Amino acid sequence: MLADESRAVRLLVASMLRDDARFEVAAEVASGADAFSRRDEVDILVTDIVLEDTDAFSLMDDLRSVASPLPVVIVAAVDPPYLRNEAAAHGAAGFYTTTTEPARLLDQLASVVTKGATDDAI
Repeated sequence: MLADESRAVRLLVASMLRDDARFEVAAEVASGADAFSRRDEVDILVTDIVLEDTDAFSLMDDLRSVASPLPVVIVAAVDPPYLRNEAAAHGAAGFYTTTTEPARLLDQLASVVTKGATDDAI
């Protein structure tokens, strides 16, 4: 599932994922509430930090409170160290920037789905 307040970004990332046979985009949402309500339909959540109604960190806290938490990978436009630290503190399986080479990002996402985390995720 993709979560980003920007429809354009969701479309771009969804297109990249759909071009890779390892992925199926089950949902594209703009809000944390929608992501939370659809959590049982997907294997992984790829999200920006800012959503329409919340932020990725609060959403990750909500997801961790349920019986089977969903792995979350953050893909953000910026990469200050405090955001990476915050992502790790809230249990993110990975933190990448939009400047990450697409092939590498796709490989890392596949790794999160199969192993639960990546070696260089955060």
